[in-house]
Amino acid sequence: MVNSVLRSASVCGFVLILSLGLAGCSGDKKKAEQAAPQAVPMKVVKAETRDMPNWGEWVGQISAHETVEVRARVAGFLIKKNFEEGRTVKKGDLLFVIDPKPFEEDLKQAQSGLEYNQALYNKAAKDLKRFQKLFQEGVVSRDEYESYETQAATYKAQLADNRAKVENAKIQLGYTKIYSPIDGVIGRVQVDVGNLVGQGENTLLATISTTDPVYVSFNVSEGDYIRAMRDKQARESGERPIRLVLADGSEYSHPGNFDMVNPTVDPQTGTLGIRVLFPNPGNLLKPGQYAKVRVRVSNHQNAVVIPVTAIMDVQGMKSVYVVDADGTIKNQPVKLGTESASLAVVTEGVKEGDMILAEGINRVKPGMKIKPVVVPMESGVPQQPAAAEDAGTTPAPVSGDNAQPASGDAAQPATGDAAQPASGDGAKTGAE
Repeated sequence: MVNSVLRSASVCGFVLILSLGLAGCSGDKKKAEQAAPQAVPMKVVKAETRDMPNWGEWVGQISAHETVEVRARVAGFLIKKNFEEGRTVKKGDLLFVIDPKPFEEDLKQAQSGLEYNQALYNKAAKDLKRFQKLFQEGVVSRDEYESYETQAATYKAQLADNRAKVENAKIQLGYTKIYSPIDGVIGRVQVDVGNLVGQGENTLLATISTTDPVYVSFNVSEGDYIRAMRDKQARESGERPIRLVLADGSEYSHPGNFDMVNPTVDPQTGTLGIRVLFPNPGNLLKPGQYAKVRVRVSNHQNAVVIPVTAIMDVQGMKSVYVVDADGTIKNQPVKLGTESASLAVVTEGVKEGDMILAEGINRVKPGMKIKPVVVPMESGVPQQPAAAEDAGTTPAPVSGDNAQPASGDAAQPATGDAAQPASGDGAKTGAE
């Protein structure tokens, strides 16, 4: 009897201990599940196929549409400068004055010679007329008449020479005042007032350049030229967009137009010279600047495209974050083709339908799991879904330890806006 009681007590104790142990394990498991990181809702876009223009890019140099060197055409001392350097001048504006006194004296002397010979010619003409009548009456001989005829012709020729000298003196005097031949911006003065100019050579005084429009000249390879000529769409429409990328990386606001194409290819370089014309109403473009000319060479048919904001660049290596079906983030190297302001063509590494992380790429790490929220790709910018039901989940803000990635503060998602589209600094690549 005693043994039976002892056995019953032992069994009860064992069952109680086992129950307590199972209860403890269940509680630990629940706590572990609660402590496990929760998948963060983040927006992704699916790679698409589109017809994308293939833009060629070349370095070009800007030059003025017109450039005029203002030079002294007569010798003399420069006595006046009538403008401010670097300012706009109009055609016909007085720029320089060379001492006119010697040329005024030359004009007076030429006019005096003209008047003297004019008087001689007038007298010779009257004598010729009188002797012509006498010769017809037989009063004077032919030789005497012809001598007066020769004298009148001589004075007439001298008179023509005097008139030419007067006209030349006026021209030389006119050169002492130098006017702007075009509208444009005048540069630095090459000779200060008080110096002798035009002695032995036509001294350069200043240079005037037009500012609107401007030329941009560049060279293209034979291959690019042939591809451009095969662009059927551009040829049929008669349009081929030309853009200009400035030194600070920004795109110039005005499109350009083709102005001139060299008739032959340079056999030494295998390139073809091209010149385009850009409007420059704000005088932003300056002659001598370098800029990149972007021209649509051809079209990519059915090209795989992704947003530019999804691309990371680390030491020249391009990659994107691809999201698997289970939400795992994977770093995928890619090769890119042409790019627009918002979209990039992927030639290798991504296929149509792949989910690409489009926001917060600097807040995640490969291997991390997220809850992908697929949004449409409109011009390369992920758009907010019309309603939460369309995305299949409510992208509620996530904060606290549940949003903590595997390791590192740099991978911690921002609180509150974790499910919002990336913008501003959140759209920068990892390299930035």
